[in-house]
Amino acid sequence: MKAIDRTLAQAIADCLDRRRLTLTNTKRVVLSLKDNVLQKHSCCMAIPMIYAIWEGFAKEVLQLYLEYIKESKIPQSKAATALLAYAWSRSFKKLSNNLDQAKKVELVDKFFAALNDTLVFETSEVETNSNLKFAVLQGIATELCLDLTALNEHQKKLDALVNRRNNIAHGGREPDVSETLVSDYGDSVLALMLALEETLLAAIKTQVFFRLEHREVDENPNAGFCLV
Repeated sequence: MKAIDRTLAQAIADCLDRRRLTLTNTKRVVLSLKDNVLQKHSCCMAIPMIYAIWEGFAKEVLQLYLEYIKESKIPQSKAATALLAYAWSRSFKKLSNNLDQAKKVELVDKFFAALNDTLVFETSEVETNSNLKFAVLQGIATELCLDLTALNEHQKKLDALVNRRNNIAHGGREPDVSETLVSDYGDSVLALMLALEETLLAAIKTQVFFRLEHREVDENPNAGFCLV
């Protein structure tokens, strides 16, 4: 494995470890208030925290993945079509703003002239909209050529967490949230983070950001992202 691959894998693992610790500590606070008058309130407070752990992790590791692609200096002519469309997203927006023919020709010429240049992102920040439901995550994944199959089984639980977090953050009445529910959501977020880590490492290994004919995949069945 290339050194940059190992660096990325370690960075994602470190991020996961930090978020896992925060998740564990959040659960501990709720447990420490068992049978206390503040337990119900602590459970409600835990839900937005658990969501924040998920969104923070997802945004950080997706950003790491995007930075990895940028550092790989991929020629635009070899980049996966979806990724190229994401990289040129701002220019595509210009095309929809009633440009005259001269401006359209100028943009098309720019695209063709840049095909052999290194892939450059006109927008390079992963945007989660502070509301990272599965559909939002899927939209990001499509742009970055990621396969979310490993996360599919958690879709309903993630959307339920986001909805409950929004109700708590923006609602007036304190909802009924139990210690069991907090633990359940915590387990789901941990599973989501592990699945997203697996997804990103698989994407790097299989070079999904290249067009199929330009991928150099290691066919060694024992090759992987072992850090030892």
